[in-house]
Amino acid sequence: MARLPNVTREELSPEDQHFFDEIVGSRGSVRGPYGVLLHSPKLAARVAHTGTYVRFDFDIPEALKEVIIIATAREIRNQYEFAAHARLARGHGVTEDTIGAIARGAAPEGLSGDEALVVKYVQELLQNRKISDATFNAVMERFGTQNTVDITGLIGHYMLVGQILTAFEVELPEGAKAEIVD
Repeated sequence: MARLPNVTREELSPEDQHFFDEIVGSRGSVRGPYGVLLHSPKLAARVAHTGTYVRFDFDIPEALKEVIIIATAREIRNQYEFAAHARLARGHGVTEDTIGAIARGAAPEGLSGDEALVVKYVQELLQNRKISDATFNAVMERFGTQNTVDITGLIGHYMLVGQILTAFEVELPEGAKAEIVD
């Protein structure tokens, strides 16, 4: 059971209800980390705003964004984040082989092209707390400066989201299954 219940719109003060509405407007509902984050409505709004940008508004393919997110979730061992975004990855055409390799921690072995490159970037950043010049330069050459900054921001955003989910023990959504294999 989660350490904090999800906040409903009615539980928020009238001046904070617009934060709930904005999250619903950008995501369709309040779920996962946002139900907990709304215990601090202004923080929830800022996290949601950043998430909207890194998820929807920067220019790399959606499938690749989802690969980055699930690779981040794998590194921080967050089942909720992984399951939610593995579902989205599948919807954007990411193969079961890619998702499985990331879930098992075998990737980037077995991956190629952009998938292998971004998974390696995520792993170096989160495992080593630094990125090799070779990997950094390859990402910069392939994606350019702004997208490299945005990719790094996407990783950071999902580290934040994953830590919220972990700290407050947010359970997997109904029907979802744990996919990360250790």
